[in-house]
Amino acid sequence: MTKLLSRDDGKVEEFLTNLRYENWSNAFFRGQRYGEMTSNVAESFNAWIEAERHLPITILVDELRKKIMNLMSERREEASKWGCQICPEMDKRMRASFNESRTWVVSAAGDGVYEVLSFPNVTVDITRRICSCQKWQLTGFPCAHAVIALSSCGKDMTEYVDPYYFSQTFRCSYSTSIHPIPTVWMPERPVDEDFLLPPLCKKPPGRPKNKRIPSRGENVTFIRCGRCGKMGKHNRQTCKDAM
Repeated sequence: MTKLLSRDDGKVEEFLTNLRYENWSNAFFRGQRYGEMTSNVAESFNAWIEAERHLPITILVDELRKKIMNLMSERREEASKWGCQICPEMDKRMRASFNESRTWVVSAAGDGVYEVLSFPNVTVDITRRICSCQKWQLTGFPCAHAVIALSSCGKDMTEYVDPYYFSQTFRCSYSTSIHPIPTVWMPERPVDEDFLLPPLCKKPPGRPKNKRIPSRGENVTFIRCGRCGKMGKHNRQTCKDAM
C-alpha cells in the first residue's frame, strides 16, 4: 500500500482518501456478498467454452445459446430431484462446519448470545444473526462458530440460512427455458461489399495459458508426485525438481 500511495504524484492517495473504506476494503465492509468476490466465474466460463471461443462471432453466439440451453435444462432436472431444504452443496458445507467445530466449547451468555471457545474465541448472536468473525454477515450462511452455537441450543440451522441458498430458490433460477431458434437463411451478400477486417495485434511471447488460476480459499486437490515424492499439483511427467 505504501508503494502504491507513493506513485502518480499523490493521485492514488487522493482517490482513496475520497473513497469510503467499505467500498474497497473487506475489513470495513458490513454488507452481504454471498460468496467470494473473485473472477472465477469468468475464468470458469472461459474454460467451459474453450472449444467454441475460437469460432466466428455469429457461430459462437449460437453455440453459446445451445450450451446454456442444455445447462439450464440439466440443472432444472437435477434440482427437481432434491429433497433437502437447502442446496446439497451448501448442506455439505454445513456438515463440514459442524465437524470442524464439534470440539469447540460453547458458553451461553443469555438473550441468544454465545461465546465460542475456539481459536480465536468469538461471540455469536443467533438472534441478530451475527458473528464476530464477520463470515455470517458477509455470506448470509452460518459460519462454523454459528453452527456449533445453534447446535448447542437445539435450533434448526436451516432457519438461519438466507433463502438464496434454498433449493426452491435454485429451482426458480433455472425455471425459465431458453427456446431453440430455427435456422433462418441469411440474405445473399453482394460480391462487391466491403469486408470488416479484425484489428492488427501483436501476439504476446510464450505459450498462452489455458488453465484457470485458483483463488485464495478455493479447495485444491493435491497429489503425490511419483518422481520427487512431494505433494503438489504436478505428476511424474510435469515434475521439474532436480533429482
